[in-house]
Amino acid sequence: MGGRGLEQTALALSKTAIPAQTGTESGTLNRENAPIDPDLVRLIEAWPTLSDEARADILRIGGIR
Repeated sequence: MGGRGLEQTALALSKTAIPAQTGTESGTLNRENAPIDPDLVRLIEAWPTLSDEARADILRIGGIR
């Protein structure tokens, strides 16, 4: 018997939606919804006011530069 069964075509696969929401329905944490450390929040808020030297020191201590 020839013919086709229930195979999905490439076109059908290309239309598969990928949800924008991350994490699970149970509310487990991931990068997008994990709590941010309060000290990190303070650093982020202060960053624009820090001197170039202070910024460089923080990046060096953090192993970023």
